[in-house]
Amino acid sequence: MSSFYAPPVTDPAGIDVRTNAVYAVGRLREKFPERISASDLITFVLPVQRRDETTVQHFLAVLNANSKVTYDKETDSFLFKPEHNITDADSLLQFLQKQETAMGIQVSKLKDGWADVADAIDKLEAEHRLLVTRNKKDHHPRMVWIDDPTLHAPLDQEFKDLWNQIPLPSVEDTIKELRKMNHKSTGEPARTDLTAKPKKEKRKVRRGQKITNVHMQGLFRDYSEKKPEIKK
Repeated sequence: MSSFYAPPVTDPAGIDVRTNAVYAVGRLREKFPERISASDLITFVLPVQRRDETTVQHFLAVLNANSKVTYDKETDSFLFKPEHNITDADSLLQFLQKQETAMGIQVSKLKDGWADVADAIDKLEAEHRLLVTRNKKDHHPRMVWIDDPTLHAPLDQEFKDLWNQIPLPSVEDTIKELRKMNHKSTGEPARTDLTAKPKKEKRKVRRGQKITNVHMQGLFRDYSEKKPEIKK
């Protein structure tokens, strides 16, 4: 049998222990950033008939090995470990302000440790403290970047009315002005010259043959004019 094959755990001490650890991680995620003691997790996950010492130790070992969990030996408690330790609006703004480049952050990564992050994003966006991109289908936030409320300059309604009263040229007048400047419209076909220009013939360059073995020209006789006799 291959050494890479791990047989399923069938002993009573190991039945569903990995599944129980998954449930425990989910419980820690729900209570984050609160810690949960080991005894409370055991009570929440393991049924009474399966709380023997062997099963409990196996369960705690599997849970402690999970990368999404941290264990505090002094308090004998567990804490969920999200990808980013962001749990409120202040920590989100601080995280974005510390970015050297405006990379932003995906909202899905924030939800790992902050379930109701969407409400805070809506509020910060209304305060011009976040720039947000949203999904077209459900309008849920997808990405967020830092924003500066001091750059937001509200405009008086009087200025907006004056701006909207500025007349714009009609489409026909715009096309006429463009044609005067030798610009064609987008839908106008390109002009093609009907008279074909004669093609210029390329001059052939004569290249002389290169003679090799020049230093041996006087050593041999030329028999090229003498043809051998053909015997019948």
